[in-house]
Amino acid sequence: MIKRGPQKQHGVALLAALILMLAVVLILTNIFYRHQIDVSQAAASLHGDQALLIAISGEGWAGELLSDKNDNRNVDDYGEIWAQAMPLLPVEGGTLKGCISDLQGNINLNSFVTYRGSTLNNELNNFGTMGVAKAWLNLMDMLQIPASPDRVATIVDWVDSDSTVINSWGAEQPDYEGLTFPRMVANDFISDASELAAIKGYSVQEVQMLSPWMTALPGSTPININTASEPLILALGGENGQQFLDLVKQMRPMSDINAFYQELEAYFLIPLLDVKKRWPPTLVSVKSDYFQLYLEVTLGEARIQVKSIMDRKGRAKPVIIAREITVVPASLPDKEELSAAEQLFAKKSDDEESNEQLIQQGNIIQPACVAMGLMGEIT
Repeated sequence: MIKRGPQKQHGVALLAALILMLAVVLILTNIFYRHQIDVSQAAASLHGDQALLIAISGEGWAGELLSDKNDNRNVDDYGEIWAQAMPLLPVEGGTLKGCISDLQGNINLNSFVTYRGSTLNNELNNFGTMGVAKAWLNLMDMLQIPASPDRVATIVDWVDSDSTVINSWGAEQPDYEGLTFPRMVANDFISDASELAAIKGYSVQEVQMLSPWMTALPGSTPININTASEPLILALGGENGQQFLDLVKQMRPMSDINAFYQELEAYFLIPLLDVKKRWPPTLVSVKSDYFQLYLEVTLGEARIQVKSIMDRKGRAKPVIIAREITVVPASLPDKEELSAAEQLFAKKSDDEESNEQLIQQGNIIQPACVAMGLMGEIT
């Protein structure tokens, strides 16, 4: 008689050992996998922190360029040293590149705070005056955006400190409570130009179209005609936009606003006092106090883009008053590698393409940030 009991026991023991070994392998694999994830996350976090420190050092570089020691504060134009792009600098494990743009080459939305009902009405109805309000409406008209007095009045009511409408076109809190998406009127300075989309009468699409020519700075600021784009110069010229643009292009860079006034007097054959009344020093200037710094740092698996606003008003060296940090993948797939759906969403609309053409035509005097693609990527 054959006994099989011990053989069955040996088979069960072998199976148990195999199961135990499999469990150990799975546990070790899971531990190793989690360890690899932790190491990767730690490295990415470390690279991100290091990239931010490198970007902050880039801010120091920009601050030195714009300091009294290295820059003539009486005039600013895109031919100066600060306006030249930072060369692609190799850093340990990555690269740094950057450029500086003049924010006062745009319309400052907070400049509307200076208006009252009488001054706004006088400017809009007087042929011989020019101001931020009229230039804003001229710019909207050039972009084929409906332009009417209410488009200005609502901005004034948003940034002024009172709760009384500036005129019948204005809008205060009661006018916003009846909207589909009610909102609270700021009655204070706009902190970011995108806030315009919250103001009554402005759509997101219109704000996107206007974004290349507007900014939001603390307080009212004149427009630097040395750095302003051609569409904005045309808007400032009003009825004589093309002649005004031709003269500005001929004279740029200008070191003295009074010399510019004298040229306008001779060119348009109008008295000097009328010239200063039409384009007052509160509207146009040849110097700036606010600048935008664009930086891009690539370090290992980390890639960050930093957009910093620099203020040097009343200071020997500028300070950072706002900073925006964007973390992006270190590498992105080419457009040809995108799926059909992704390509559909990546395709630019006709309005966006025509808008980019205007930007390229109007910003030929600031090749650094545009040529590097930083302004287009971050803004």
